[in-house]
Amino acid sequence: MSQGPLTRDRNFTVFWGTQTLSVLGDSFSVIAFPLLMLEATGSLLQMGLLTSVMAAGSLSMGLVGGAVVDRFDRRRLLIACDVARMLLFAAVPVCWALEPQVWLLFAVAGLASVFGQLFQITYITAVPNLVGRERVAEANSKLQATASLASIGGPALAGVVAAAFGVTAAIALDAATFGISALGLVAVRLSRVAPAALSPGRSGLGRDLRTGFVTGARFLWRHPVLRVLTIFLTITTFVTLGLTDVIIYQVRHGLGQSENVVGYVMAAAGAGTCVAAVLSAWLRGKFGFGACWLTAMSLSGAASVVLALSRDVYVIGAAVFVFWFGLMLAAICSMSLRQIVTPDALLGRVTAAFWTIHHSLAPLGAALLTAAADRFGATGPLLAVAAIYVAVVGVAVFTPIRDRNPEDRPVDTGT
Repeated sequence: MSQGPLTRDRNFTVFWGTQTLSVLGDSFSVIAFPLLMLEATGSLLQMGLLTSVMAAGSLSMGLVGGAVVDRFDRRRLLIACDVARMLLFAAVPVCWALEPQVWLLFAVAGLASVFGQLFQITYITAVPNLVGRERVAEANSKLQATASLASIGGPALAGVVAAAFGVTAAIALDAATFGISALGLVAVRLSRVAPAALSPGRSGLGRDLRTGFVTGARFLWRHPVLRVLTIFLTITTFVTLGLTDVIIYQVRHGLGQSENVVGYVMAAAGAGTCVAAVLSAWLRGKFGFGACWLTAMSLSGAASVVLALSRDVYVIGAAVFVFWFGLMLAAICSMSLRQIVTPDALLGRVTAAFWTIHHSLAPLGAALLTAAADRFGATGPLLAVAAIYVAVVGVAVFTPIRDRNPEDRPVDTGT
């Protein structure tokens, strides 16, 4: 495999562009679906329920998606996921033009999250096939940087489109981005595929569907750093999933700001993730895994305190930037480590098991966080989020997470 600049690798650049478009679509959804639900029902609880449905859809695919990814052509799976999401999202503006149906939002969001989760598992698994394991960190940095740029423009553009043409117009644009992404992926070729994908027999696939999650979870448990990472990220994701809804509700209703301002505030999250993505490879190389991950989580905890106590929209925007900077830096460190230490034939199942476990409590967490904010105000719940992040960091410094190069640790071979 060529070791020239990744920016001159046609396969990578096409993949890079299509992934950026998919993230642009996802960032539209983050704003458009909660806004449409709020417009239709006026209920924060309904927004939280919608988020929980989306999380539950992702969780269900996580149980079997790894086996599918390890068995079948990864490029075709990416294309199929984009096409499915295009059709699902296109159904919303079409239906809303006839007669608004709240149930359709739950159905579309739930099904789209299933395909979105399968796309994410496949995408993470395909990166080593595309660039080789020795360049995973560099590729992740570039992919996440431009994806984050899309996340900056996406929420802001979604807010502008929603204010000017209606929320359903933003969802229609969302559908279009997935269609363009699917067309781009047709031109991508992966130089390597998982060995299991060469012989996807029914009996083998059926066995993998039944045991794939266990196989992936067993690998996570046997790796001393992946084990504790999975536990800690399960805890923090429990209190993080509903945070976007709480921030949107706080800015829109608590501060009385417009949809445009909601979009700009949430665009700060994209800016934070972009900066973290650009710096992640350099920070990881200079300071090591442990220092990067622990600092990132500490920053997110501190930002949660500011979000809880501030009523200034500019300060809230800055805190959103810092919070998502920390999340992205920690996420890239974690993802790159899994991609490096996991055998290619297992990477789909390990990725799916990781996502399933660490999102397992997220739907309940989103429902509880939004319900608490609706009943008691945002301050108390956000301070609780901050306390949990601080507690996780306090415990993590005594675990193998603090290692500079955790990929050098051997995997446990015992049962």
